Amino acid sequence: MRVSAKLMYLWLFVWGTLSLAAQELNAVVTIDSRAIQRSDRQLFTSMQEAVHTFINDRQWTRTGFRANERIDYSFTIVLKEMTSDNTFNAELLVQSRRPVYNATYATPLLNFRDTEFSFDYMEYQPLEYQPDRITGNLQATLAFYIYLIIGLDFDSMSPLGGSDYFRTMQQIVQQVQPNNWAGWESRGKNRNRYALAQAFSDASQESFRNMWYSYHRLGLDRLADYPDDARRTVAEAVPVLASLYTQRPTSALLTVFGDTKLGELCNVLSTAVASEKQNAYNTLQRIYPTRTRELEKIKQSN
Repeated sequence: MRVSAKLMYLWLFVWGTLSLAAQELNAVVTIDSRAIQRSDRQLFTSMQEAVHTFINDRQWTRTGFRANERIDYSFTIVLKEMTSDNTFNAELLVQSRRPVYNATYATPLLNFRDTEFSFDYMEYQPLEYQPDRITGNLQATLAFYIYLIIGLDFDSMSPLGGSDYFRTMQQIVQQVQPNNWAGWESRGKNRNRYALAQAFSDASQESFRNMWYSYHRLGLDRLADYPDDARRTVAEAVPVLASLYTQRPTSALLTVFGDTKLGELCNVLSTAVASEKQNAYNTLQRIYPTRTRELEKIKQSN
């Protein structure tokens, strides 16, 4: 359960007043409209306010969160084209993080770029959302990534703790299929929303999710107190990624890890012994052959 997992983190936060109705997210929302030539910019201000309200003023789970336990994340919509008075083609940049025990930094939980995002929005339009009746791609996509963020956060604190939220992602995918919106296609894509929902709900890929918990809770959170043991736990991510790559080389989970955690993993591995460094480098280079800049960090001496 989330509450029991949160109790392990009381040392991270100052005690606050418990409110069972508190929202879960503390999102920074940005609408980047620089590519749109339009003299009246109020539409974009209205859009940003509507998205911010939609995310931050809604309760997305049944779990109580204190105000200072909210999940920090940023949501940037980069508008690429305005094809009519209220239709947009865009990209979506989603990032989230959580604190690391006894450290001055936070660890990233998601750093994802969605390039297939088209939606309708009218000025001053409030964004409504009902899980059993999704009326717009903007609301569907926002809700989808909100549940992905929550699921990853829960998974990092308890084994398979995010299962309910990944199932909700699947339900959203099923709801929107008849609309034929871009980014939800069930075929031909390995990193779209459909692929993400499938990967996080697939029991055959649960080793990745179990690794996600060990990496964060038993690894990063213990680095300050037990550096050698914690580093070895973090390094156990490498064979899990290798196994997943062998079985499903195009898995969306490999994309999520590569874009979010690879640089951090390489930094931790840079403190390993030479043989461990080399083995990890060789394995990760096979999985992420274009990520030389991050991988070279493994060979650095600290």
